[in-house]
This record gives sequence, C-alpha cells and structure tokens, in this order.
Amino acid sequence: MKNHCLIYREFGLPQEVVQLEEQPLNLRQGEVLVKMLVAPINPSDLIPIHGAYSHRITLPQIAGYEGVGKVVQVTDPQDEQMIGQYVLPLRVAGTWQTYHVASKNDLVIVPPSIDRLTAAQMYINPVTAWLICTKELNLNKGDHILINAGNSSISRIFIQLSKILSFKVIAIVRHEKYKEELAELGADLVVLWNEETTLSQILSHTNGKGVRAAIDQVGGKSGEIMARAIHPYGKFIAIGLLSGQQVDWSFIQTLPIQAKVYHLRHWADSVSNEEWQKTFQQLFDMVEKEQLHLLTTAPVYPFSEYRQALVAAEKKKEKIFLNFDVESDR
Repeated sequence: MKNHCLIYREFGLPQEVVQLEEQPLNLRQGEVLVKMLVAPINPSDLIPIHGAYSHRITLPQIAGYEGVGKVVQVTDPQDEQMIGQYVLPLRVAGTWQTYHVASKNDLVIVPPSIDRLTAAQMYINPVTAWLICTKELNLNKGDHILINAGNSSISRIFIQLSKILSFKVIAIVRHEKYKEELAELGADLVVLWNEETTLSQILSHTNGKGVRAAIDQVGGKSGEIMARAIHPYGKFIAIGLLSGQQVDWSFIQTLPIQAKVYHLRHWADSVSNEEWQKTFQQLFDMVEKEQLHLLTTAPVYPFSEYRQALVAAEKKKEKIFLNFDVESDR
C-alpha cells in the first residue's frame, strides 16, 4: 500500500516548497489507518509553510492540520467495528496525505448526517471560535466582540455563534460587497476598513465604550486599530497573520487591556479525551440543528493537482479543498 504525502523540507511559497513524496506506513498497537478523503487548505496551513512559525516547526513536515477520512485498517481485533467509519484524524499534523496513521483514542467519529466538506473543516475554525467564545472570553449578553477579515470562514463562525451565545459582533471588511451578506448572517455592524475612520465608527456604535474583545486575524495596522477599540480590561486575541506583518506588540502592551496569541495546539495537547470528544459533539449538534453552517461551495481540487490548488489558495486567500478520493479529470 503506497502512501503519498505533501511534504515541505524548507520554508517558502507553498506552491514551490511543497513536494509530493512517497512514505512508508507503519502501524503500532492501538493505532488505526485512515484513508484520507477531503482536506481543506486554510490560511493556518499555509502560514507555517511560509515560515512564520519556523522557530517551533521541525522540518521536514507533512502539511495539513485537518480533514476527514475513512478507517480502513485497525491493529486491535476489538476495533474492527470502526472499519468503514468516517472520522477526523486529528491532534497530529499531517492530513495532506493519502493515508494517515492515528491513535484510535484521538479519532472523532463523524455523524452520518454530516457531509464530507463540512466534516473536513470541523476542527481549526469551529473549535477555535467555540473555545475563544466559551473559554477565553467571559462574554455577557449583549457584549460586543470585534473581528477583522470579516468575510473569512472563522469570522462567519463567530457571527453565527453570536446568535447562539447572545453576544454581538462588529466585523471589519475590505470590500463593500460583503456588508449586506454579513449583516444578514447576524453581524451587529459591518465596517468597511479605513485606517482613518474605522476606529471612530466602532466607538460611535458602542457609545464610546469600545468592545469587550477583539479577535485579530490580520495583524499589522488593522490589529493595532482593533486594540485601540477595546475598553479597559478587555482582551485582544491574535489568531492569524493574513497581512504577513505582526502587530506592534510594544504599543499594544501600553494599553490597559489583556493581549495574547491564541494557539489551538496548546488546547489540543493538554485537553482530556473526554473534553476533546465533547467539544466536537457540541459543534456537530449545532450543525445538525442548522445553527451552524460551514462553507461547502469552495473549489475542490483532486489531490494530484495540489500545486494548482496551492496557487489558487495563495491568490484568492479563500478556502480550497483537496479531494483524495478521485483522480484528476481536468
């Protein structure tokens, strides 16, 4: 059985440094073999390849942090009932490969009602948004949080969660075309980015008080202006670096707010298996109740066309899917 992986051995442009290689498969006791079906290409997948976190990434590295697959082999006879089940093989990076070896205890079983594209993206964005809202922030009913990159996948999740948890979202966007759509989704206010006027619009909407928290996906000047919109003792949480530029942390530390970079991996590394499974079941339940909708209209590329998919993901800055279950038909 051949396993083909997308590996990067140096940092740089993903379409240039990610290479297709064949790797051996070795299963140890308690592990299962998962045939990968679909995996998204997220900004959180690409940013490490560029080298933004080079200080903590050991090369070579198989790319990809999430995706859905099907169990095709087990090591314990008592686990044979798992064969054929659709699962999320998470907690260990490297989902961009045709087969993934995972601990059976880390697998998340996907309910039959959840389609493949939805299942493939149930980890990074939904879990991050859910944990920030429920664990990191002490949100009260009516509290405002501020997000930039308002049209991103995770921003849309924050907006949907605001209706479930009764807080309010102010979203910053860079294109007028998103304003009506995000307002209909549930955003309390959608602000068109302008370095000179964005802050005053946010403060005006909150009667000069500012927001309870800001979730920064962009960095740079956008993040710094968001930090200035937070009321005293509020929180600034950085979860992305879409601009490629860090915020001025020395400036942010002068403000009377709490500031941190949020890493989902810290939660994944430390959480109990019970809490791990419970978190996904809560999110699956929201999807089944149609309270939470994830993007399922993004372009899907056969795994063999990974380079074209990476080029598209870099260019569009939008979600792209890799399909491991088909051959190229283009």
